[in-house]
Amino acid sequence: MAMDSKRRALKLVADRISACRECPGMNERGVTGSAAGYGSEDSPVAIVGQSLCRACMETGIPFTGGSGSYIDNALKLAGRAKSEIFITNVVHCHPPDDRPSHRHEIDNCRHFLHEELDVVRPRLIIGLGKDAKEALSSRYPDGRHLAWPFVKPRASRQDMTYLLFPEHPGSLRFKKTPDRAYYSPSLARAITWAFDSR
Repeated sequence: MAMDSKRRALKLVADRISACRECPGMNERGVTGSAAGYGSEDSPVAIVGQSLCRACMETGIPFTGGSGSYIDNALKLAGRAKSEIFITNVVHCHPPDDRPSHRHEIDNCRHFLHEELDVVRPRLIIGLGKDAKEALSSRYPDGRHLAWPFVKPRASRQDMTYLLFPEHPGSLRFKKTPDRAYYSPSLARAITWAFDSR
């Protein structure tokens, strides 16, 4: 699919996300608002989170601030901008008070995630959190799971989708600083590998 076609396809998905009212109380602007995936439609790597936090709802960019700082640090180490990768969520709305997503919200929103990933077709998909791990493992049953902390695979196939499941960076705030130190550098190595091997 040509880049212009991919860009248009993602715009159509984003429009449908913005108009979606499948889940009661969700997608209310400024309260439980939505945001589609952000970044490059041609990225070799996608990062999939669980749902929008309040700051992300306000900016319209998944992983803004907070736990997103670990991703920002990884991108800086990898020499990449956030706009060069693709970032999205299993649930594209902001659950009230940052609560976990309900099962019906995940089920109702899953097809949007699938459509985004079908357009981008990333070589490496990084899932953050249990909702992302579950959604991606079922979507790519033949995908190759990579170890965390990231280690470059000895052999890779161009037709293979690779899956990486670090812990969600939001959980790192409960850990000691030495335990957090490896996270961004390891994520940076994974991102670099995806760009180098596309």
